[in-house]
This record gives sequence, structure tokens and C-alpha cells, in this order.
Amino acid sequence: MDLLKAPSIQSLLDSDLESVESLQYVEFEELDEVEYALPTSEAPTLAEVLSAEEVDLVKPEKEYEEPMSTSSALQVDFLQAISQQLTQAQERSSAGVATALSVASNGRLTVGTAHGHLLSFHEQILRWVCDMHGDNGAVTCLSYNEDSTRLLAGFARGNVIQYESVRGVVLRRVTLGGDTWGTLRVTWAGTSALALDTGGSVWLIKFSRPLGVRSAKVSCIFSGSRGEVVAMSARDARVLALATLSRVIIVAGGRAAGIRLDGPADVLPVLEWCALDNKVLVSARASTMQWLMVTVNGSSINIRPFQRMELKTTPLWLGWLGGSLAIFDSNENLRLWGDEYDKPLDLSQIEPVYSSAFFKGHWTDGRVSRAMCKAGESALGGICVSEGALSLLGRRGVLRVKPRDFVARAQAFIAGGRYPQALRLLCSTQGSEAKKLALDFVATICDRPHVLSNKNIAVQVVKLCFQYDFREELWNNLWENCSGEKEFVEALGEAVVRGELSNMPPSPDYSQALIERLGECEPELVERVVASLPLTALDPHRASVYTRERGLWRGVGAIAAALDGSAGAMRTLMCHVVPGCGGGAACTCAGGALLLTAADALAGRAAAGRPLPPHARPSARHDALHALLNEQDGQSPLRVLVSHDAASAVRLLEQCARDPPFAGPLGKQNRLRVARALLAYMPDVADMERRMEILEFICGQLHAGALPLDSELMAAVREWAGGTGGERAERAWLGVLDRVRHRDLAALPALRTALPRPRVMWHLDAMLDRHEDAVREFFEIDDPSPRDVDELFEYLESKIDVSDPAAVLLDRLPDLVRLRPAAAAALVDDRAAAALPAAMAALPADLQVEFGRRLLEAGRLRGEAAAAFLRALCSTRPAEVADFLRENVGAIRPEDALATVRELGARDAEPVCLEACGDPAGALRVALELAAQAGAEARARYAAEASELCARAAPALPRAAAAEMWTSLLRALDAVPAALLLEAVTYLPPEELAARTCGSARAALCVLAGARAGRDAWAGAARLGGRELHERLRRALAAGRRGAAVRGVCSACGRALSAGATRTLHCARAVHAGCDAAAVCACGVRVPATTVPLPQLPRRPPSPQLSDYNLLLVAPPRPDLEGVV
Repeated sequence: MDLLKAPSIQSLLDSDLESVESLQYVEFEELDEVEYALPTSEAPTLAEVLSAEEVDLVKPEKEYEEPMSTSSALQVDFLQAISQQLTQAQERSSAGVATALSVASNGRLTVGTAHGHLLSFHEQILRWVCDMHGDNGAVTCLSYNEDSTRLLAGFARGNVIQYESVRGVVLRRVTLGGDTWGTLRVTWAGTSALALDTGGSVWLIKFSRPLGVRSAKVSCIFSGSRGEVVAMSARDARVLALATLSRVIIVAGGRAAGIRLDGPADVLPVLEWCALDNKVLVSARASTMQWLMVTVNGSSINIRPFQRMELKTTPLWLGWLGGSLAIFDSNENLRLWGDEYDKPLDLSQIEPVYSSAFFKGHWTDGRVSRAMCKAGESALGGICVSEGALSLLGRRGVLRVKPRDFVARAQAFIAGGRYPQALRLLCSTQGSEAKKLALDFVATICDRPHVLSNKNIAVQVVKLCFQYDFREELWNNLWENCSGEKEFVEALGEAVVRGELSNMPPSPDYSQALIERLGECEPELVERVVASLPLTALDPHRASVYTRERGLWRGVGAIAAALDGSAGAMRTLMCHVVPGCGGGAACTCAGGALLLTAADALAGRAAAGRPLPPHARPSARHDALHALLNEQDGQSPLRVLVSHDAASAVRLLEQCARDPPFAGPLGKQNRLRVARALLAYMPDVADMERRMEILEFICGQLHAGALPLDSELMAAVREWAGGTGGERAERAWLGVLDRVRHRDLAALPALRTALPRPRVMWHLDAMLDRHEDAVREFFEIDDPSPRDVDELFEYLESKIDVSDPAAVLLDRLPDLVRLRPAAAAALVDDRAAAALPAAMAALPADLQVEFGRRLLEAGRLRGEAAAAFLRALCSTRPAEVADFLRENVGAIRPEDALATVRELGARDAEPVCLEACGDPAGALRVALELAAQAGAEARARYAAEASELCARAAPALPRAAAAEMWTSLLRALDAVPAALLLEAVTYLPPEELAARTCGSARAALCVLAGARAGRDAWAGAARLGGRELHERLRRALAAGRRGAAVRGVCSACGRALSAGATRTLHCARAVHAGCDAAAVCACGVRVPATTVPLPQLPRRPPSPQLSDYNLLLVAPPRPDLEGVV
């Protein structure tokens, strides 16, 4: 303010230091009448106001300032007195701008300035000022110790000074390894201090007072040469966390361990130890925040990341404020981690002060590294947390931020209609004021029931009632007024299911009302609510009648289970199951509820899946099995389940097979009881699909060894498998046979007639190693499935590995090819090649082609089998014969192939066969005949093949025969390509070539001129390429400051260039210095006439003679953990 003036720093320094202890000794300066002249007031006097009429009163307009929202989680206070005094110290006493700040626990606050001044305040009153160390540069950092009796100040020129905090007396002066680096940060670690300099090194300062003399010992615990440290945070006197631009390092007990730091390398990392758990370190960089678990055991340090989160902005500072993590980001917003993260507090108006690298570089002659420049640009210079409040230094003053009172915030939220936020705050706090506010809020909700249409608000209101034990308010007020809201009813039902009403259960009337209301809006919750409520809070008769009328069978089961256990529930529900319903989503009877009740009972759970105590589970499972099999009036729960949905009942038994009562000492007996019961229920099951479910389950248990091979059980299974047709029944019986085979192989022959079906017989013969009978029985299967075919080929492969393939395959190879050609071809090797011709002859043509291709891929197609394949290919796919013969030369004799091709009329392949037989002229003749008879597109293809034939065969033929072939080709073609003429000119004279191919001499000259132009074009391209390559080589050698190596002969005289001095020319040519050379190169570039003599290279001095020396290796001393050698 311009009307007030604080005392200057010099006046305070000149005054007695003790004068600040009492106001009566303060010396006031005489007021300057000019400076402190008050402006004339325009306001009316009291007499004028009293005498004026009411209508004449005109209230002056006042500028409205919007107050800060009281619903914010943070409360901001601007320290007006301190801010004014800092401004006046900068303007009137040349103290410089404020650069650093530290706050003590007893209300003291100290600010450092750019000119090395320290200003210490207590309760916003300036207590002492120190301006004696201006030659040390700017104050870069400040730190109070734990009891606020000592103050450390770091300066830009590298000095650290310790002050007594009450009067500002200098106690110690410390220099960190000379004045090379500035001090970036200081902090306390117990009674010692830690300092970070602008070189990235960390120093430990130990204070002592031997014989009453204050001293300090400085040692470097982490050198900047190992990685520049840009941030540090001390947990205690033993553990220190450091951060470089690439790693997070933990130093403890003389040991160090690190972990890689994620994020871009040009962003400053920040660190802070967790205030709630001192083993947790929070590190952040860019948009990534990572939580690290740090464990120090003796000499070992373990760092384990356990949580990683993404941030919206780049953090510049981390700290703990009111038990929450506070983040100051690059947008100069302060955020609290958690629910309030998306509600930042903008602090940009205070213009925060950063640890600018400018003055550090200025005072240290620019000795600031790049990492420290980044730290100076991004690190805050004046931010501190003390006594749960954050103090922030800015260009405009000092701010103090602290968490706001929860009750006040909740009141503001309620007043503003922000009910979810108010409820969250009330649920997270305690106290009489909070309880009173919660009671008033519940009363407000009773008057406005529509508020509970929001599910989140309904859930929070129910939670609030449970937290403050509002039993009467919940049922007498909220339920009476708000039970019409569906969301409130659902929230109350879910709370009952979670067990939150165990301490305040409702009356039976309210429970019945809740059940009926849930039956209307959320029927699935009724069973769980009934099962979760204590029996004293229910009217079982009313609840049971209601659930039966509404078809809520799970609720019926839950009520019966509460009265008579799981056995009573199953007996009650089985009376309401419709046989043959089939289950599923369309089921409207009690079958689904009975199945769930049985599953919970067999798993040792109470109604609605609630867990039982561990000691009660075994007996509950045995009781459930007894109740499941207990017959009453010819019906049991398991029989009812099988008749309702056999598949679901079988799956239930499969899932329970590994737990008691189906495991343990009596496990096999219990499983046998269930199997016998299922077989006894089979006659009542009319659906064949359901019978198969039961049969497969029992046979699967026998195959796995879960059931004993009881004779009575085996007979029943054999009877039902024999009476049921289809592959599934046969495979179920095969599982039983496999179990018998592993137990007693001699018992298998006696079971041969038990189920005389081909699928069973061939497996049984395979088990008994009867190969011929097994294969024969397999091919008697009417319709083998893909699984049957797979099993057959697997069996044959195993047999071929140990015996002769011909004996295994015998005459069944055509049948195998009909089943699967690729698998049959894989069975054939060199030993079974003799069986291929007969097999190929027994197959139809299309299967011969398919089987032959598979043999060709396996490399087994040769001889008679190849000839048979060729005949089948000529019959079914003649267009592919020529390609087959070209790609598989030698598979068939050319003469045999030619005869087959001519016999079956595959003329497209005849030229290939004739060429292979050594008759290229005949091949050309046939190719030209095919071209003459074909259409336009095929004619071009035949012409190209004929041209390739001539070009391929002419070099190996006599010149006359080659000329005859070329003559025939050229006469037959309508258009002659130039490239073809160049090929033919080797064997035909030009005049004859022109006379026979062209209608006139002019046309022939044009053709030859075109060919010559093409040749000249290629020659020109070669010259251009050579010139460009030479030019690139010259430029590369010039850029590398090297000359081109001169080798070869002189372009003028022809002698070797090494005979004398050499002068290089253009286009990679060179001449002797005494020879005459042309002034212009052949390419048109003028050759320089100057000659530059190069001195000879000096001789390399001879290497000194090697001498024998004795080499002594001495190992350095190895200190132990205590530093003792």
C-alpha cells in the first residue's frame, strides 16, 4: 500500500537487536508530511449524513471481488505483511529479488535474495536481517533443521553458512570443494547436512564441537562424474534418494543401488519419500509417476517398482500436504493426488520463483553443466512444507496453502447442491460436528426424495447411515419417504448383501417391505438379501409365500436354507422342478435354484454363496452329498436334477470331483455311490442326449481311475453302451477298455464280445497287436469320422516305424488314399515303393492325380507310379502336362512320356517331349503347328516358346540345322522383334535374313538401324555411368583430403607409370610428366597444364629392439565394509 511504510533494513540494522523483543523500545521515524500526505476525503460528514433525507443517500459503488470457493480442498492465504516487506527491501535497500525460502516449525520464515541477503520473520514480523555475505552471490537454498534452531543457507559461489535461527548469528562457514561450483540445494539428515552443487555432486557435512570450537567436516558421498545428480531427498540420517537424468539411486550405509528412470531424458525428475510409509519413494518425470518400494537390510538395498501411473502434466515438485501427495506442475497448478486431482489450484498469479541457472552461471563464471541448467530452469527455488502447510515464494509475494476443514467444505458442497462431494467428505471424517451435519443432511434428503434417483448419491447416503449408526433415521425416515426410488432400494439391498446391516438389522416388517420392493425392481437381489439377513430380521412364512408367488425360487431356497440348512432347501425346491424343462435362460421352474443350492452345498458354502467357517466345511459337504442322494417317495434331489437338466448335473459332479466328499479316505466310495445312482436314474431319462451325458461322465470317471473297476458297474455300463447307438457311446466304452488295458492286458480278450461293433473291435485289435484284423475292422465302419481317420493313420505310422511298410499297408493302400491322400503319401517310403503301381491302378483318375502330387511333394514319385500319374494327368488335366514335364525332368523316360502324350492327345506337351528326346527341329515344327491352329492369345504364347526353343537349341546344333530352324521360325511369325533378329543374325547372313524376313531392303535397314541405335544407347549409358562414378570418386577423395592412386600405363607412351613422375588427367587417365598430353580430354574437359611436384615420403624409422623386462603386478588393497584394509 502506498499509504504505509515499513522500516528500512538499514534502520533495523542500526537499531538495538534486543529492541525487537518488546514494542516499547521501537524507535519510530518522524513522518514525512509530503510523503505521507493524506488525500482529501469526499465522504460526507456525520452531521450531513444525519441531516440528509433517506432518499438522498447514495451508496458508493464498491468493486465486487469474488471470494475463493469454500468447497475447494485447499485454502490459500496471502502473507501480506511479509510480501510488502520483501518488496520494500528490494526497492529501497537493494536486497535484490527473493530467490529462496524456508519455513520452520515454530512459525519462523526466512527468505534469501539475489544479493546474498537473509530476511527472517516470525509471525510475519521482521526479526533479523543478514547482509554480510553479498560477496558469496545469491542465496540459492535455505533449510531449517528439525527443531528449528539452526538454519542452513547455500550461496551461488558454493559456500554454505549455518545460522542460529533466533538472532541470525553465524555459526559455521563451509566450502564445498572450493569455489568451482555453486550450491543448488541443502537439506538436513539428522544432525548432519547434505548439499547438492551445480556440478551434480552430493556432499555430506558433519557438524561437531570439539573443546567448544564449532567445526564441520565435508566429504563427497556421490561424485558428479558418475552421473550428475539433479534432485535429492533424505529419508533419515541413513538413507538418501538421488536422481540423475537417467536413474534413481538409493544411498545407504556406504552402499548404493539404482533403477532406471523412465521418461524423456531432457525433463527434470522429482523425488519425495512417502509420509505414510517411509519405505516408499515417489518419483516422477514428464507424465509418468512411479512408486518404488525401498528395502534396506544390512548391506543390501532392494528397489522394487510396485505402482505406475500417468499424469496429465509434467510435475516440478512433490510433497505431502495433509496426508495427501501434492504435485506442483509445469502449468503452475497445485494438485492433490486422488479424488481432487482433476481440480487444480492455479498459483500462476503469484509468479513462482525458480532456481534459475542464470545467476549461478554468472557467479560461477558459467560453470554450470547442461543437467544443472535444466534443473535451474525447472526446479522451484522457494517452496516448503511445514506443519501441514505449504509456503510458496513468488515475484509478487508469499502464499501459504493448507488443507481446508472437512466439515466446512461439506457445508459448502451441500449449500451448492453438490451432494456426491459432500457425502464423500462426510463418510471420510468423524466427530460430533460431522455427525450433526450428516443428521441434517438426512433430514434434507427426506424432504427431497428425488435426489436419491442418482445411484451414487443413494449408495453414499446408505453408507452414511451405517457409519453414524442412523438406524431410526434410515428406516423410519428415509425408507418411509424414499422407498419409491428404485436406486435407493437397490443400494439398500446391495448393502444388506455386503453384510453392512449386521449391526443394525431391520425389523421383519421392514425386511418384508424391502423384499417385496426388490421383487418389483431387482428380483435377482431377493435371494441374496434373504440369505444375508439374520433369521430374526425375517418373517419366514410371509417371505416364503411371496417368493413362491413371484417365482423367485432362489429366495425360496435361501429361506429354506436359513430354516433347515442346505438339505432342507434342496428338499423344498425339488417339489417345484418340472422334469424335462431343459434348464437355461428359458427355465421358469425351480431347477436352476436347485442346481445352485446343490453347488453351494457341495462346495461347503452357505446359502447365496456365503462362506462357512473352515471347521464346518467338511461336515457340510458330507451332509450335502447325503441329502443329494437321499430318496423320499421315490425322488431325490440328484434324480430331479438329472431329469431336469442332465448336462448341468453332470458338470456339477465333474467340478466337485476333486474336493471332499469325493476326495479323501471315502472319496472312491462316494464316487461309486453317485455313479450307481446315476445308472439307476437312466431308465427315467427318455432323451438320448441326456443319457449320453451320464454315460460319458461315468466312463470318463472309469477311464481316469476315479472309479474302481467294479463288476456290477462295468456290466451296467456295458449294457447301456450296447443299447445306445452312435460314436459317442462306443468311444465312452473305449475309454473303459483303455483303463482295463493299463490295469490287466490279459482281461481284454474276454471283453471282445462285450460290444461287437467295428469301431470298438478295431481299437481292441490294435490294443492286442492284431494288425490285419484291426485294419480290416476299421474299413467295416460305415461312416468313419475325422477323428477315426486321424487315429488310424497315427496307428499306421507307429507300425511303420517298427516294421516293414509293405507288410503294414498290404493291399489297403488304395483305401487309405481314398480316406486321406496326403496322409497316405506320407506313409510311403522307399521300402513300400513296390506297392505304388498297383495302388495307382486301383484308383480313379482324379485320385491318382491327387495322390501323385502328394508323392511328388514327398519325392517318392518315380518309375511306373510316375507313368501312371502322367497318364491320369493327360486324361484329366492335359494343360498341366507340359509344366509337369518341364519341372520334373528325369521322373519319366522321354520316349515313354512322348508315347503317352501322343496316345492320349496332349499335344501341348509334345514339343517338350521331342526336345527331351533330342529332336529340337521336330519340337519346333509341332510348336509352329500349334501356333497356327491357336487363337491370338495362345499364338503369342506358342511363338514365345518356339523362340526360346530356337535360342536354346541353336548353339548345340550344326550351323546348317540351326539356320534351318531360324528360317522356319522367322517365316512362320507375323511380327519379328528386333531382339530376335539379333539372335538369328549369328546363324543367317544379313542379306539372306533381310530377304527372308522383310518385304524390302528398306524395312531390313530400318530394323538393323533400330538394333544399332539400341546398342549405341547402351554404350552411351555405360560411358555416362563411368563418368559419374569417376566424378563421385574424385569428390570423395577431395573431401577426404586424399589423392587418387596412380596405377597402370601412361596414356601417351604406354610405359608403366611407376617409372617416373606422373601427372593425372581427366577420366581416370595419367601420363608421365615428360610426355606430351592432349590439352582437352576426350570428354571435352580441359586438362590443367600445371604440374605439382610431391615430396617423397620420409622413411619410417626402424622399430627399437624388444628388451626383456620383469613385469610386477601388485593388487590394490581391498577394504571391508567398515573401511579397514
